[in-house]
Amino acid sequence: MKWLAASGDDRSMFDRSAKAPTELLAQPDLPVLGDPQTYCIFLDFDGTLVEIADRPEDVRIDPTMLQFLENLRDASGRALALVSGRDIGVIDRLIHPLILPVAGVHGLQRRDAAGRLHSPIIDQSIVEAIAAEAAAAFRLEPGVVIEKKTGAVAIHFRLRPDFEKPCLAFARKILRTRSDLNLIEGKMVCEIRLSGSDKGAVVDAFLIERPFKGKTPIFAGDDATDEPAFATVNARDGLSIKVGAGPTVARFCVKTIHDLRDWLEGLMAPEQRQANARNAIGMT
Repeated sequence: MKWLAASGDDRSMFDRSAKAPTELLAQPDLPVLGDPQTYCIFLDFDGTLVEIADRPEDVRIDPTMLQFLENLRDASGRALALVSGRDIGVIDRLIHPLILPVAGVHGLQRRDAAGRLHSPIIDQSIVEAIAAEAAAAFRLEPGVVIEKKTGAVAIHFRLRPDFEKPCLAFARKILRTRSDLNLIEGKMVCEIRLSGSDKGAVVDAFLIERPFKGKTPIFAGDDATDEPAFATVNARDGLSIKVGAGPTVARFCVKTIHDLRDWLEGLMAPEQRQANARNAIGMT
């Protein structure tokens, strides 16, 4: 994993050539929180809010999830943002008609609570060329999925776990040709991305703006790409939560997406929790 510049005590453990962070003793028991208005919440998407699908386009959001996110936003005083590896536009389509502050492509894009978009100037022709080269390299390998994003190309091998090494070798070959690219390794995916902010940096950016400013941050994620955000939140004495197993600097861990959602439900007013429960029953 190549990490961008970081700040805060925990970030010193990240090295631009490191594949994974050092494992800390994440606590399995999440704390009981007080007034939800004193917290701001940042959530990864795939693997944290929804189960990871074999193909990115196969993910669907049911109405109970949309209601959950809306209630969580209201409980936090609208201080809820999604911080994802997906494009902002894709997140918007998935959670339509709900509109939230969101960071996309692992921090390369950010839309703040006022609706302003923050993003570096991106030469998408670089992405087009890499995507074309990847498609040609793996054209005879069904199950290797090439996902083109704004400023990035993701190579998914979830359907072909035997192709992890060839996919990584291809990505590293591309990186040797350019100094303005980063390699991001995730769960059964490697991503070639133009250099820019990481998830930790965009959480920092949100935290100096209303409605996030002055609140204690909570960040939940499931992957190595979330580690910079965990470090940022730790440096601010917030709550960093890893979903699932694996090395992490997160201070807390939960086993499943459902465990995280159950805990987040505790931030909501009783009537909101009851409405969520009724909606969930109605979907069964």
